[in-house]
Amino acid sequence: MSTSPIPFYVLCGSLGAGKTTLLMRLLEYWKNQGKKAGVLMNEAGEVSIDGPRAGTIAEQVMNLAGGCVCCDTKEDLSWGIAQLVRDYESDVIILECSGMADPAEVIDGVTDLYTARLTHLEKVMALLHPIPTDRESMGGFVTRQAIRCADELILNKRDLYVPGHWEGFKTSIIDQNPYARVWETSHARVNPPDLLKPITRLSPSPTVNVEFGMPRSSATSRRASYHPIATTVRLPGPLNFERFLRWMKTLPPELERAKGFFRFAKGPELQEFQYAPPGDATITPITLLDEPSHAIVLIGRGYDQERCQAELLRCLENSESTTR
Repeated sequence: MSTSPIPFYVLCGSLGAGKTTLLMRLLEYWKNQGKKAGVLMNEAGEVSIDGPRAGTIAEQVMNLAGGCVCCDTKEDLSWGIAQLVRDYESDVIILECSGMADPAEVIDGVTDLYTARLTHLEKVMALLHPIPTDRESMGGFVTRQAIRCADELILNKRDLYVPGHWEGFKTSIIDQNPYARVWETSHARVNPPDLLKPITRLSPSPTVNVEFGMPRSSATSRRASYHPIATTVRLPGPLNFERFLRWMKTLPPELERAKGFFRFAKGPELQEFQYAPPGDATITPITLLDEPSHAIVLIGRGYDQERCQAELLRCLENSESTTR
């Protein structure tokens, strides 16, 4: 079994948009590549309906009951990932979210520093189709979250809609997420190799129905090796207490979540860091049987990732910037 984290993909989007159809295409592709794919199904209800279908191709399918991802289900998510990696030796894992699951909660769970030892979040793929959704409903909220979190926006069922309606739908999606790539398709016919390639290496091709949304600003145009939503900042040494407190007061408003573990130079205790607006950031001494890597995970969109990471690294006790 590989000791490196294996790729983890999230497939989310509207109810009835064709997520399971796309999942089957991806599983068939991985199978032909000789890869053992593990599937996590997050279906609404106590009985898995789509799981048996995926089980005809996938190496192993596990069901996360309840349809949503909350505090309790995050534990099931971590447990399911551990089983797929350690017991079934999956080469790749994909989670199909129900139309009730908030992708932001999934990202929060997958970027846990324990889970990150096993998997690396490669990308979030959102499958959507132009149906009216009540903005106040759970489905409307989850669809907006899927759009906001996605790296790949796959607009499906184009053959069922007139051009004017379709163009308005596409424009509304791009307005909500100018960072993702936009695919227009019917019957979830997206070429898996192109969809799964890192975005930095994918270029438009006449045979691929992919187009780019609005350009990123200069601060966010270059995609780094980490996921564009979650930035993991490894901490190679203890932190300076005073500098870290100052850093906490400069967290950008676009940051939606931050968490991690580290030690201060002048204290032996392991520290847990948590930040979830609108609350204040907290630092709490903690004792764990299995100490995780010292790092802080930053989750957000539109903030200056490089600057935030550089300023955090200046909080290291032995940072060269202390002499300036």
